[in-house]
Amino acid sequence: MRGLALVSILFAACTVGKVDSDAGGGSGTIALTCTSYCTANIATCTGANSQWGSMQNCLDTCAKWTTGAASDTSGDTLGCRVYHTTAAEMDPTTHCVHAGPSGGGMCGASTCATFCPLEDALCPGQYPAGSDCATTCPTIATNPPFSANDTGKNDIECRFYHLTAASTDPTTHCPHTAAVSAVCTQ
Repeated sequence: MRGLALVSILFAACTVGKVDSDAGGGSGTIALTCTSYCTANIATCTGANSQWGSMQNCLDTCAKWTTGAASDTSGDTLGCRVYHTTAAEMDPTTHCVHAGPSGGGMCGASTCATFCPLEDALCPGQYPAGSDCATTCPTIATNPPFSANDTGKNDIECRFYHLTAASTDPTTHCPHTAAVSAVCTQ
């Protein structure tokens, strides 16, 4: 009986972060690295489910996340996003937003809870003292789910797109992440 338990534990450890290919799943394991995650997410989450403007935006944003563990199914970690990218291979409509930068309420407590730490790290000063991001973010309109295609609406999703772009080009994109944005206006 103990041998069977050990085999079960080993099998479970080997399948963390995998989709069962016999059940119509995807390509298998995604390593817990930004390169593996970004490559898989960009290949899996396309069209209306697209989460990234470019590979470089993904890599630069990913570098700011806590790594976490491959078994994470929630929390603002790379591990959670890897899990949901793998799940998106079977159901992109549900899981791509969870696997993306906003976390879709699964990989982070809320859009603002994932946006503001990145905002403070990538674009400091866009939300000055007295109107800091954590206070102001909940007052900005939201139009979920997040998609990298939302580049001009007056909502937090547009600001999130520009925040991920700011990870690569802060001079151009940081001003677009502020509560009053010249680009996120429609």
